[in-house]
Amino acid sequence: MLVDLDGTVVDYARTERAALAEVRRRFFRMDHAEFLAAFHAANEPLWAAYREHLITLAELRLERWARLGAPGEVAAAFEDALGRHVALFPEARAALRRLARRFPLALVTDGLADVQRAKLRRTRIGGFFRHVVIAPEVGMRKPDGDLLHHTLGLLEAKADDALMVGDSPASDGACARAAGVDFCWVNRTGAACVPGVPVHRTVPHLGAV
Repeated sequence: MLVDLDGTVVDYARTERAALAEVRRRFFRMDHAEFLAAFHAANEPLWAAYREHLITLAELRLERWARLGAPGEVAAAFEDALGRHVALFPEARAALRRLARRFPLALVTDGLADVQRAKLRRTRIGGFFRHVVIAPEVGMRKPDGDLLHHTLGLLEAKADDALMVGDSPASDGACARAAGVDFCWVNRTGAACVPGVPVHRTVPHLGAV
């Protein structure tokens, strides 16, 4: 079983809110709501461009702050805050413990490697996984199918026997489709299905897998 990190195991919305609040206090004089709107307006199109191989992760981490007129040091401060403020979903630890007893698990995550490693250290969930694959560390990114093929090779598993569990049809689901792996969508918000992304199963949270 292949498991995503942010949005599936880690409550990324809560983690990001806390990190952004800290960064705003330190570096910006903007109203909180105005700051959040400006950040997301800069950040979300850049992640879409990253998934399309139009920019690198190194470019993304700096450009999202440059678009807010912030110096480069803000990027490092934000990334440090993400690691310190990381929060798991309430059911995540028990769900991982149960799943790890029944299946070989591998964590497959995109994003900045230092930030993802910091989250794993702080939450101490790395032991549930036989392998931790952080996409940039292996020169890949979601939604490339090769990322899952690489991970399946580590597990000595076949695509037909695997399940990708994640919260994002655009990255996790598309990655699973490209690799020929079934996709279990952790749909916490009740969002509508995404055209073109086959969903083997939909669950409201990780504990329901």
